[in-house]
Amino acid sequence: MTGQPDIIFLLPDQLRHDFLGCYGARFLRTPAIDALAASGRRFETCISPAPICVPARASMLTGQSAQAVGVMDNLHWPRPDRHQMGMRTWPELLSGAGYHTAAVGKMHFYPWDVSEGFAERIIAEDKRHIHIADDYDAALKAVGYRKMHGREQRGYGEWKGASVNDLPDDLQVDRWVAGCAAQVIAAAPTDQPLALMVGFPGPHCPYDPTEEALARIDPERLPAPLPQTAESASHRAAFVASYKRGWADLDYEELGAAEIRRIRHHYAALVERLDEDVATIMAALKTSGRLDNAIVVFASDHGDYLGDFGLVGKTYFHEPAIRVPLIVADFREPIEAAPAQPVSLLDLYPSFLKWAGVEVPGQVDGQPLDSPEEARVFVGATVHGVMARDARWKLVRYRNGSEALFDLGEDPGEQRNVVAEHPQVRARLDTDLVRGLLDGFAAAHADKKVAEAQADADHPFYRRGWSRPYPARP
Repeated sequence: MTGQPDIIFLLPDQLRHDFLGCYGARFLRTPAIDALAASGRRFETCISPAPICVPARASMLTGQSAQAVGVMDNLHWPRPDRHQMGMRTWPELLSGAGYHTAAVGKMHFYPWDVSEGFAERIIAEDKRHIHIADDYDAALKAVGYRKMHGREQRGYGEWKGASVNDLPDDLQVDRWVAGCAAQVIAAAPTDQPLALMVGFPGPHCPYDPTEEALARIDPERLPAPLPQTAESASHRAAFVASYKRGWADLDYEELGAAEIRRIRHHYAALVERLDEDVATIMAALKTSGRLDNAIVVFASDHGDYLGDFGLVGKTYFHEPAIRVPLIVADFREPIEAAPAQPVSLLDLYPSFLKWAGVEVPGQVDGQPLDSPEEARVFVGATVHGVMARDARWKLVRYRNGSEALFDLGEDPGEQRNVVAEHPQVRARLDTDLVRGLLDGFAAAHADKKVAEAQADADHPFYRRGWSRPYPARP
């Protein structure tokens, strides 16, 4: 083994923190993830600043905010000439530092089979991307199966996206991803450190566990959803319209208590199965002899409303969408801790580089997880709205014209919009919001900078025929 640690990054899709035992859930069992938390640091508050699949992943990959990297919704991806601008992904930098880099499962890259710096990829894309001819698609077809739209599964339309998956156990997508990840660990070269990212497509919708997994969860023990508010109701028409499109083909015009309970039941069953898949990967690390030199990171790209505020999925900046689990277990020196200060998914990029002994680029927005600043304000942005959040307060604004301020210390369920009651807090967060957005926009347009306009007098800029370098590099 090498002196550098193996870095194992486990990233389920759309996993809320409070559906894990180590974050207080008592209605399901997640022993493998709980054991991981007991071996390391469980961050109480980790924020996804851009709670949509692709923006969150592009930000984690490049270390820059959504507004800086220019990925604001699921139809964006970083520019293909980013290398000319000095923008490198963390797997590119770790590969250059001697790591064997591998990605298994869902990455949500465009094109879907591009490497983005990973030397090895085994691909199982989003459960909604049924037409992508990835490795999972080939594995299904090799034994007579195929990817299916949720509406082809039992109960999907009737139960508002909560369906039953009848594929053989080893072909269910998260289980298949875990098996492939275990194979990558077993086959990884022993003369190189390993940087492995495992992207689980679940528990993202469709909420499609097996009958057996459903039977293990008592739906009566599930927590009730947070009530709808006037502020959250302003988003409901757009939410309903989005899910009526072909990717989901669901009608959420009516979403009652029984339907929400069923969605939560199916989601909880998927989380329990995910825990078994995490156990498979941890066992592979131990069998391979790599565990004692590994740092294992467990997080998610964003959460899921699961009926909170009358919504399903993510997109907006309420806590169920932006709060994600974050566990960092360094098996070289296990320490159990639960840091109180909030952190961000953007902090993963500089942390990966620091652990690997790689210099962190200056344009990175996050901070290493072992030394986060106190009193941080997290600025988030998507095409739908913007957010400024500190440890207690959250200011949000949306393109539909709504604005809200929440006192998370007194009102963690975000039931009272107190924007009119605290003008000084609003003004303070507004200043941070504008600064964060402008910094991001400046970074996003750094390619256009003409620094030579401030050059010394003998520079060729001042003479005819000078050619402007493009894109500019930081």
